[in-house]
Amino acid sequence: MTSEKSSRPITITPLFSGSSGNAILVSTDDTRILVDAGMNCKKIVEALNMVRINPFDLDAILITHDHSDHISGLDVFTRKFSIPIYATRDTWSGIHRAEKKPHLPSLDYEIIPEKSFSIGNFDITAFDTPHDTTGSCGYCFSTVSNRAAIATDIGYMTPLIFDHLKGCDGILLEANYDKDMLWNGEYPYYLKKRIDGNNGHLCNDDCASTIAALCKAGTKHFILGHLSKENNLPQVAERTVIRALEAEDLVRDRDFTLRIANRYVPTEPLMLGGSL
Repeated sequence: MTSEKSSRPITITPLFSGSSGNAILVSTDDTRILVDAGMNCKKIVEALNMVRINPFDLDAILITHDHSDHISGLDVFTRKFSIPIYATRDTWSGIHRAEKKPHLPSLDYEIIPEKSFSIGNFDITAFDTPHDTTGSCGYCFSTVSNRAAIATDIGYMTPLIFDHLKGCDGILLEANYDKDMLWNGEYPYYLKKRIDGNNGHLCNDDCASTIAALCKAGTKHFILGHLSKENNLPQVAERTVIRALEAEDLVRDRDFTLRIANRYVPTEPLMLGGSL
């Protein structure tokens, strides 16, 4: 890995993000990595084409965990395009259970949280996330000049996760639900308790306080992701985060940028490395 290659900016492009399905492109000029494949193969290909990426040009797919909104398109996609897949041991068990047909075993790579590995221009570290499936993780991507992270499906913000996010230039962070919308909504009680529990998802309020702390520590660029279709709204999540940042005297487009990942179509890419 050369300094010339590694100094190129990292770009985060959410292709889809939400309870309906997730896939995020993390790239430099030379390396293209898909994080999760939670829509069907056709939709993933269409989204990649919209951002001018040929699926055959992907260097790897990283899987955060084995829930269907993160792996539903993986089976067909990987057999069609033969892209290497990286996941934790427990997540691999879930992936294999969900497969309708086996893919080439040579495409399978097992990762260990906290043990860094390299793909192209990136040094990557997975970190454990508290969620209601074993092996769930987020990812940090580092080059010589930039650092980015993807962190969704988090029951609560642990010190370990925060330490990995601290100092990143840009982060896609979960803002899954608004507490009032969840508890006043139509979900059954057991599901509300699961979502709001320590192995569920990150609510708007906890996302907001985390972003405020990260911004004060130096992170400038944020994407809110994995919003619930039933228990959140983009404007509600955005308002909650903005209020928390304003309470710390942090001003949008001066101290930070904030955008919301679209549920069904690619979001405008976030390129790290430039000035605010």
